[in-house]
Amino acid sequence: MSIVETNVVDIIAVPEWEPDHVILIITDHLEWGKAQQGEHLLLLQEKINTYVAFIESGELLESYPPTKGKNPKICINGLYELPEQAELFIDRVTEVLKEVGIGVEFVLEADEAIRNM
Repeated sequence: MSIVETNVVDIIAVPEWEPDHVILIITDHLEWGKAQQGEHLLLLQEKINTYVAFIESGELLESYPPTKGKNPKICINGLYELPEQAELFIDRVTEVLKEVGIGVEFVLEADEAIRNM
């Protein structure tokens, strides 16, 4: 599963290091070439909307009862660094979703790999 499957939740986890959170992971393997930026942002927006609907509809809790009482956070695991337009988009999404109790975080996979060495 990945960002191109916009109607699917990729990964759900309740990590030991963040026991108060349920993490919903979006896996983004696409490059951010100038020609593809608009399409890439649209895919990301659709995927985030799917995740928000999954959380707000109660389907998350229904499908994964251990998430009861946990704070949801959408983590976008990207293979490529965000261009400026995408950073602005993520910042705005983070601001809007914070108001409804959903966290958002972008993690560059290369940075994550270095931290785990």
